[in-house]
Amino acid sequence: MNILYGKPVAEDIRQRILSYTKTHAVTVATLGLEGDAQWAQYTASLAKSADGYCCKVVGTLLPSDVDAETFANAIKTLNEDDGVDGVLIQQPLKAYLSDTVDLLSPAKDIDGLTSQSVKALYSGKETFVPATALAVIRLLEYYGYNLACDITVVGRGMAVGRPLALMLINRNATVTVCHTRTRDVASHCKKADIVVSACGVSGLINAQHVDKHSVVIDVGLSFVNGKTCGDVDFDAVSDICAALSPVPGGVGPVTRACLFENAVKASALKLK
Repeated sequence: MNILYGKPVAEDIRQRILSYTKTHAVTVATLGLEGDAQWAQYTASLAKSADGYCCKVVGTLLPSDVDAETFANAIKTLNEDDGVDGVLIQQPLKAYLSDTVDLLSPAKDIDGLTSQSVKALYSGKETFVPATALAVIRLLEYYGYNLACDITVVGRGMAVGRPLALMLINRNATVTVCHTRTRDVASHCKKADIVVSACGVSGLINAQHVDKHSVVIDVGLSFVNGKTCGDVDFDAVSDICAALSPVPGGVGPVTRACLFENAVKASALKLK
């Protein structure tokens, strides 16, 4: 069984990014709410990684009970800041704030959240796409997997599952998307060449979901008894499948690299 570590993939992306950032300043701004531990951990890891990419990360945290107008004004301020190349907005947002995301300038939408970015992806034009979905593609490509195969995506969220399905279709994959209403998820997974799980449910994917030919990409993230966990029961699945990405250490580092990759793209487009 091959373990698909994200570190060498992230390093490959980093080296390509450095050819640009060593001569061009690139700044990513994050915008979120206080009190969200997962967002705090993600933005902290992003800021910690930034120096290695010769990039800068600046963060804005608003009160958890912020009103929609204040949040919208914060987005508009970042749009107008010429020193900011890309903006990362916390997801998921509270329902009453969700519409404010479309106020973000599409030119700074480095996580593919705005309607314009989504429409472009739907039409087969990948301008800016969600960094985690892109990370799955980069991971599979780095390890030499042909994406023109049968792939089952478990999860239909807007951050990973749905955009990833479209991105895989753009690369000639035959995609099955499973969700909470899917009957017999295990059978859909077992017949696939590649399984990607992005649900945030610890232990969701087990030995019943894979066979000896399965390539399994774990995008899930949850915390159980203070421990970071993925969707996949690693011990059970690793004894059976052909390849598996771990959590932590798999998609995570590649996601950060892809976010900086998108920021560099935004910076370069701004200069044209």
